[in-house]
Amino acid sequence: MSAVDIFGTSTSVARYRVQMQVLDKIVGGVPSSPSVIKGWLKSRMDIGDRDLQELVDKTLAERFPNGQPSADALAEALMDSEAAPNINGFKRIPGSGELAYETRCMKAAIKEWANSAYPGTDWDDKFTRKPAVGRPLPKGFRKGLMSTSSERVFITKPYIGLGVTEPTGVEERIKHVMTAQGPRSSINRVEYVECPLLEFELKVHDDFLSNEAWGRIWERGEDIGIGSDRGRSDGKFELLAFDRMP
Repeated sequence: MSAVDIFGTSTSVARYRVQMQVLDKIVGGVPSSPSVIKGWLKSRMDIGDRDLQELVDKTLAERFPNGQPSADALAEALMDSEAAPNINGFKRIPGSGELAYETRCMKAAIKEWANSAYPGTDWDDKFTRKPAVGRPLPKGFRKGLMSTSSERVFITKPYIGLGVTEPTGVEERIKHVMTAQGPRSSINRVEYVECPLLEFELKVHDDFLSNEAWGRIWERGEDIGIGSDRGRSDGKFELLAFDRMP
């Protein structure tokens, strides 16, 4: 049951099928569950990670002075330590366990690209030099395209599947931050998925943008990318389809 079913009016919503091919990798930005961190710790211990060995030796001396613990017990102890690692990853789709990119992040990305392509409030004709881009807006309507997109552009489902149930891998990346004590560096660990294909349905109220405007927005998006660590050029993609549905 929906508003259209209740009120019996025709919908003003256009629907588009979107298909995007990530060219390299998409990086997760959600703090991972303890089970993911535990699995990563066990895998790094198996290959003798030198960066991890100091923490392992310290934990063994403090927590297990009388014997060698199992890999599970050691991983649990490492996770309880003050120097326990953090890993940022992906949400999972309930039921299937498929890794996913959240649609709230995709919507935020579209708003970012729209603001980059059409900054300010004069987005109707500033770049095209035409009387209007898309359909005429209501009289007196002067919001910028980013705010307009927030109110009129939506994605139908909460998650966009990445086609896999496990990440391709975990990378360690150096982060440089400025603190009250001065500049500091830290190691940030991130999950990534290589070259996923993303497909979703985009709803656009009043179908207010022309193909030319959407083309400018998506071209900007291909260069900006999606996911975390876009400043490192992760998450760049190629738009494969943007088809208006019947």
